[in-house]
Amino acid sequence: MNVFGENLQFYRKQKNMTQEQLAEHFDISRQTVSKWEAGTSYPEMEKILQLCDLFSCDMDTLLRKDAAALEIEDSQGYNNHMEKWRRKLTFGITMLIVGLAVYQILDSFQIAETIVNILFLMIVIVAILDLIVAGMQHDIYRKNHQVISNFYSKEEKQKSEEKFPIYIAVGIGIILFGVLIGMNGDEFPLLVGMTSDFYNGIFLILTAIGVGTIVYNGLGQVKYDIEGYNKENNPDFISKKINNKIVTWCGCIMIFVTILFCIAGFVFQLWEICWIVYPVGGLLCGMIALIFQGQKVE
Repeated sequence: MNVFGENLQFYRKQKNMTQEQLAEHFDISRQTVSKWEAGTSYPEMEKILQLCDLFSCDMDTLLRKDAAALEIEDSQGYNNHMEKWRRKLTFGITMLIVGLAVYQILDSFQIAETIVNILFLMIVIVAILDLIVAGMQHDIYRKNHQVISNFYSKEEKQKSEEKFPIYIAVGIGIILFGVLIGMNGDEFPLLVGMTSDFYNGIFLILTAIGVGTIVYNGLGQVKYDIEGYNKENNPDFISKKINNKIVTWCGCIMIFVTILFCIAGFVFQLWEICWIVYPVGGLLCGMIALIFQGQKVE
């Protein structure tokens, strides 16, 4: 069997496809697929390109390289990178909220404002630097690895999809529990010399945990979407531009929301109600995503 035939058989089995199913996909006979794998005939260029799209591989790998050997190397590199990327993003986003929580909790104990401000800014700086490093490293990886073979098994993807709604529900539940605490902070007991801002801080801590849970597991789903990853790295594919627009708009929205939160809290002391800007910001991001995704479908 030639290299192309071995690679074709490898990718076909990896997708759990029979020769008949692959033949039906391309509207050809099963015997044609059998001849391709045996090396007695070769597909025309159009079919080769279609095979590359189907198996999420590049033409050079399909025709000349050992796909099975490269699969192990690529899968390890991709999986490790995506795990590090989502941990860094989750940490950065979570710490931005934790910084505000620390400010509120320390302020409730009437600690010197200078100390509170320094700790708050230190946490925010660490979070921002972490997000910058994560974004740059991800961009570099995508430039160096534009095509990744779809190596995850159907069982792995299905297991992740089954757990995903549970983690999202847990994250939302933690945030809503925090909202209840924040709204009723004036009714809870306080230590001598402590203000009700303490419970605003608890609300933000729970919000950070809930948001972190949602972000981490959401990025876990992104990791398994290798076909989407490959399409985004194709400069001719329109979803790359659309996804970039979504990220840009949502990033601007959340930065603006954070500014409003800080102004309302620090300047006007509206900590009891200013938390509402975060759910509103999340809804706006959801609307932006739906609008741009709708443009892609059209």
